[in-house]
Amino acid sequence: MRQTGSRGIPGRKGPVRFLIPVVILALVCGLLGGCTGTRTPVQGEGDYRIYCQNVTGTALAYRIYHTEETLMENLISELWNELCRTPEEEDCVSVVQSGITLLKTSYMTNNLNLYFNSVVSGMDTIAQLLFRAAVVRTLTGIAGVDTVTFFADDTPLSGAGYMPLGAQSASDYVDLIGRGLSASKKTTIVLYYADESGTKLVSSSRDIVYESSYSLERDVVSRLMKDLPGEGCYATLPSTVQVISVNEKDGTCYLNFDASFLTDVLPISGYIILYSIVNSLCELPEIQRVQFMVEGDSNIIFKENISLANPFMQDLDYMD
Repeated sequence: MRQTGSRGIPGRKGPVRFLIPVVILALVCGLLGGCTGTRTPVQGEGDYRIYCQNVTGTALAYRIYHTEETLMENLISELWNELCRTPEEEDCVSVVQSGITLLKTSYMTNNLNLYFNSVVSGMDTIAQLLFRAAVVRTLTGIAGVDTVTFFADDTPLSGAGYMPLGAQSASDYVDLIGRGLSASKKTTIVLYYADESGTKLVSSSRDIVYESSYSLERDVVSRLMKDLPGEGCYATLPSTVQVISVNEKDGTCYLNFDASFLTDVLPISGYIILYSIVNSLCELPEIQRVQFMVEGDSNIIFKENISLANPFMQDLDYMD
């Protein structure tokens, strides 16, 4: 991966160093028969849509910006500067809050990494959602940029839960155009944690706002990796565990972990670990059972010789 210059870019200032010109990328696309990507169409050559929030802060709007710039490094810097600007003549407000600084960028295989200072991670849920949406939809207008990955300092940015968002495409935020924040949903989730002894479950309810494009099941699992200080609720999964995939079909949640699910287990009862996950997921209206997998395989023996071959249903007998 090629790293760009590390000088900060607060608002309009500071160069972004990039090595791949748009002309070369366009030529490569032509040789390969065309690049589809997720870019928002622009109105003419050199025209880009600069996304911002409407004056009520409830949806994305955009304005057309024209530039003769073709080098990617300069184009990213120029579009970022425009994202930071609130034009007086438009009913459009910048989503870039005061204090947010773009520290550096890197690019590989059609993905643009953006490294911001820690202010980004401290934004409230709605402000960060609109910020990410505007940045992604603006910068994926550049030829060769199909996805954007966000970092706070050097840490991948998380969404409504604790799991990294990963690469974001323009289509992830299409609901914010027109319908606006109606695409963001509010709900109450019930999470089951370990008690202090690690032999019983305790529950905690949370009112959350989540994005329509985000997996609520994945969010639930990610929350079980964090203690709740002062509530007597202790994590049942270590932060090193990765969720490879999570899918729901016919009431069954298929939860696929990486191998660390077996090797990095916490020193608590195996049944508490499993039913912490199962009971939490089965509180979601569409989930009746959970099928565990490790690297795609369900023929697994978990700690204490617990077989994961068959789906688990909610069991509240382990409650404190």
